[in-house]
Amino acid sequence: MSPQRERFFTIRRKILVVAIVATLLPSLLLGWISYYQTYALVCAKATQEMEAVLERASRGMDAWMQAKFDGLRVYSSSLMLVDNLTRHLHQTADSPPATQQLGEFLRLVQDQVPDYQRLLVLDRSGDLVAQSLQVERETGIGKDWVDRLDQRRTLVAARSAADDASPRYLSLGVPIISTDAEEMGLLVAELPMAQMKQVLELSAERESELLLLGNHSEILLSSHDPGQTLAHGGTIRDGSAEPLNAQGVLRYVNHNGVNVVGLSVPWSRLPWQLLVEKPYASVFAEVDRLRNGALLLLAMFLAGFGLLAYLLSQSILAPLSRLGEAAAAVAEGNLDIQLRIDNRDELGFTMTIFNDMVQRLRTGRERLEKISITDSLTGLYNRKQIIDSLELQFSRYRRSGVGFSLLMVDIDHFKRINDRYGHLAGDAALQQIGSIFKSVLRNIDIAGRYGGEEFLIILEQTDELQALETAERIRSVTETSPLSFAGESIHYTVSAGVAAVVEGQVESATSLIQLADRNLYLAKQRGRNQIATGRGETYKDNLLKLLP
Repeated sequence: MSPQRERFFTIRRKILVVAIVATLLPSLLLGWISYYQTYALVCAKATQEMEAVLERASRGMDAWMQAKFDGLRVYSSSLMLVDNLTRHLHQTADSPPATQQLGEFLRLVQDQVPDYQRLLVLDRSGDLVAQSLQVERETGIGKDWVDRLDQRRTLVAARSAADDASPRYLSLGVPIISTDAEEMGLLVAELPMAQMKQVLELSAERESELLLLGNHSEILLSSHDPGQTLAHGGTIRDGSAEPLNAQGVLRYVNHNGVNVVGLSVPWSRLPWQLLVEKPYASVFAEVDRLRNGALLLLAMFLAGFGLLAYLLSQSILAPLSRLGEAAAAVAEGNLDIQLRIDNRDELGFTMTIFNDMVQRLRTGRERLEKISITDSLTGLYNRKQIIDSLELQFSRYRRSGVGFSLLMVDIDHFKRINDRYGHLAGDAALQQIGSIFKSVLRNIDIAGRYGGEEFLIILEQTDELQALETAERIRSVTETSPLSFAGESIHYTVSAGVAAVVEGQVESATSLIQLADRNLYLAKQRGRNQIATGRGETYKDNLLKLLP
């Protein structure tokens, strides 16, 4: 072995070569992988943006078309139009007065709506009955317009100018409905296709061009100025299109000689297509810069770049790891997450958005929980929640032995309020009762709407006499607090049944509700506007017991 080869294969050089190869090859491989992944992401992003532009343009053109059809329908239902067309169709000979009046009507409409190039009335056979302009030219509608109406009972046709084979006008038709609900004719409006140009201009984005293509891929309209686009009838591409992805995005040289990427979709109204183009250089400029910059940095700062990448990855992965853990916790239902934000970059902004999202979720959950347990009219618990609360209270009673009482309150003659003053007055009375409950009851008491004008009130740590006193306060306040509604003072009262938990007599929440309901029925039988207990006693009876 020569001395030069011996010097090359020294241990130090072998280690150096291995280190360089071990560093360079993965870096190059990762660089090219990153490049192609970025290329794919940019291509996908461009596809999404172009799809959004096409969808926006399609919706805009459909909305423009629908607005024109809506306007035509207004005029097609005019009595003057329907009556004169009916007169014309039911006479065997020509009826100049009818056709003349139809023509005058069409001219009047055209004067009011300058967008219309020409207005025509056709009969069911497709023959011309009247028109706003006395010109001889085809409408593009055809004799078989009845069979060509779409599901929306509209018709769209394209018409060329006399000196051009490309479509320049749109013919929009809506049926004229007779008084017998039959389609006896067609009202047709011709509009210059150039009116849709504004829709394309509003839908297009910066550095993109929207085009409307005809049956043979000729350009009919463009979002750019006329001087920047090919004239009508030009070819859109040279035939050497290169597909970029499965979504139909193509790369080609367009009519202006610019290397572009394009995506097209069919238009629902006519066998035409909407095409959006973007310059290839602007779409993939970021990819090209990334490739060139990566190669330059790899050659100049290979070792330092590895360290920088490691530090950058740590600064990104650490917050992302916290964000991922927090997202997993939220997915498991834990909304008490609050991320500490140390970054002031995009990650910090993302974490701020995440914290705001969690706060909104927490607020939304609390709002949903409140809505799910609250009666929207009175602000009290709804039927399910008050029954659940009663079941829970009964469970506590079984564990602790601390008694409680239940009131069933009912508005007397509530139907009379609805019948005399209306249901809005009844709703106002229910709302006032809810306010009375909140003002009379303690914080530990629970009130809920049981159904209709009936309410349940759970009085914690309350015996029967105390429950009677609370019920009497509710009754008294209600009796002395007339409802002010629509300038009238509505007096109404309530009755209540009291049921206290007594060992051996009440075995369940259902039986307690039944007992309170029976006592409420007893109060109703005794003339309403009073309170009754299970022993048939009223509040007044208990007051008499306390007197010497």
